[in-house]
Amino acid sequence: MPQAREIAWPMSVEALVTLGRIPHMATGQRPTPCDLEKVRDALLAMDLGDFRTRTVTRLSGGEQARVLIARALAQDAPLIMADEPVAGLDPAHQISTMEIFARLARAGKSVLVSLHDLGLAARHCTRLILLSGGSVVADGPPGDVLTPQSLEQVFGIRAYFDQTPDGPVFQPLEVIG
Repeated sequence: MPQAREIAWPMSVEALVTLGRIPHMATGQRPTPCDLEKVRDALLAMDLGDFRTRTVTRLSGGEQARVLIARALAQDAPLIMADEPVAGLDPAHQISTMEIFARLARAGKSVLVSLHDLGLAARHCTRLILLSGGSVVADGPPGDVLTPQSLEQVFGIRAYFDQTPDGPVFQPLEVIG
């Protein structure tokens, strides 16, 4: 899934999500009941059930982002790669999307996501790779990667990080120097 989300086709949300099933269909084949079930499940997962018949080009940027995530979910691929998938989403949809990705990973799928929201990364990812200038600075569990030293080195910030009963909490506090 690309970071840029320009959708130029005036088609229904359901039709666009159904495009995710194309790799599973022969040329000219219509979607099977199984395909339609995957589309329905993806629409519901992304809270788009009421949007099925709406024209995708008339949706907000965040709604369009959810449609593209639903298309990727409908594809049911063993690997999902997403560049800033939750950028532009409201907080509830950011959290639910990251929960979906975490659930897919627990089910054995590979999920590779680039994020700048370190709070979401700390809370929902089991492994982080912190990059700076194209080089790996840290790689491992969130608590091992999001250290005061690495955050100062890469981002020039001081942050609060705590392991709570509800999971890790990360909050940037200030720019250093």
